[in-house]
Amino acid sequence: MSILEICQWLQNLGWATAIRESIMVFPILEGSHLLGIAVMLAPTFLLDLRLLGWGWKGDSVGKVAYSFLPVTFAGAGLMVITGALLFCSEAVKCYNSTFFRIKVVALIVAGCNPLIFHSTIWRRLTEWEHFPSPPSQARWTGATSLLFWLAVVAAGRYTAYNL
Repeated sequence: MSILEICQWLQNLGWATAIRESIMVFPILEGSHLLGIAVMLAPTFLLDLRLLGWGWKGDSVGKVAYSFLPVTFAGAGLMVITGALLFCSEAVKCYNSTFFRIKVVALIVAGCNPLIFHSTIWRRLTEWEHFPSPPSQARWTGATSLLFWLAVVAAGRYTAYNL
């Protein structure tokens, strides 16, 4: 089974068709998806700015990270659930969209970035968390996060207007 055939199967599921053809459900899911993105990205960007040494220099990186974590996870959960439902309702259109493919690649990189960060430089957090300007690996993580999350948002917007 090819990826296109899987997308066709997903899109033809009864509940996916109901979402796509609904006057209210699709726009509510889309609005909820955007809300989830905003709720997740606002604290993510604030932490990224701290990692870059551009904000909250008086607070430790750990304090900033842990204060934002619950909000970030709540927004990510809403974003993933609604995004999956929206994808299933228009899977073939998404599959055929270059912007959606860019979004997926940027999303994978943006998602792997914190995994790499937490398995490397984060392990030595106690050594540097109070520095006004974190080490270059942490700054690189913050810059990469900002860049790829902005790419996810931009490609997602282009996807929505080009389907």
